[in-house]
Amino acid sequence: CAPGAPGAGGDAGRADCVCGRSPSPEPIYSTDGKRLNTREYRTRRKLEEERHRLVTRMHQINPDFKPPPDYKPPIIRVHDKVMIPQEEHPDINFVGLLIGPRGNTLKAMEKETGAKIIIRGKGSVKEGKVGRKDGQPLPGEDEPLHAYITATNADCVKKAVEKIKEVIRQGVEVPEGQNDLRRMQLRELAQLNGTLRENDAVRCANCSATDHKTWLCPDKPNVTNSIVCSSCGGAGHIARDCRAKRPGQGTLHSASNKAKIDEEYLSLMAELGEAAPGGGGGGAGGAARRFGAGLFAPHAPPRPIMAPPLA
Repeated sequence: CAPGAPGAGGDAGRADCVCGRSPSPEPIYSTDGKRLNTREYRTRRKLEEERHRLVTRMHQINPDFKPPPDYKPPIIRVHDKVMIPQEEHPDINFVGLLIGPRGNTLKAMEKETGAKIIIRGKGSVKEGKVGRKDGQPLPGEDEPLHAYITATNADCVKKAVEKIKEVIRQGVEVPEGQNDLRRMQLRELAQLNGTLRENDAVRCANCSATDHKTWLCPDKPNVTNSIVCSSCGGAGHIARDCRAKRPGQGTLHSASNKAKIDEEYLSLMAELGEAAPGGGGGGAGGAARRFGAGLFAPHAPPRPIMAPPLA
């Protein structure tokens, strides 16, 4: 290049000559409008890749070699896809089987395999759910329903792929009523909602088993379970041995208790000014004579209607 040509000043961030540079790549911008693939970023990335290559080479030559403290190996991500046959089996809820109640099934698979699992594609997002804030389509939204798996190790990705394929196979081959995974998810969902009942199954009245009805019990009839108490209605004992009291028992008061209650009642009425203290004259009977004597007294014979006096 000529001495006065642009870029002939030995700029540190540029090549020696503008004319000899390769064409710049298409700019890539972030969501906030900042450019990501700047010249500085691309140069730094090349230097880091070269550094990583040299450190790897030194490890091969000398296994005891220790890299510099500020060295960080680049994170290599391994990814894979597992297609979900939702269109071939529209009556099976594969997304529900993979995610589970409140995402617990998917979280358990991620914890067991060490991989990140994302359900993408058509049908992975419920209708009406808000997508990205910038209005851009979600990744893989225009693709068929699939599970996107990423990890830093190929073995983790392989384990996650096998787990997902096993769940899909059970959903297709095993009926819903016999699917152990689906049954466990329903039980977990009921436990999370607080509607789980451990003794929900109907037990046999003869042997208390849950796998058969009473009339199909293979054991001999249990006479004890057939006895019903006439006092409490429970089974297994008679009324004479019943520990529960009969209705109405234990509520009768003795004569002294009655007199005490009447005395307290009269004292209360005296404090309210309805009667003088001690003027009951007979407990509850006296109170009835004072306050309710006219309630049940026999009526007097009707009096004849007198004509008005003549003027």
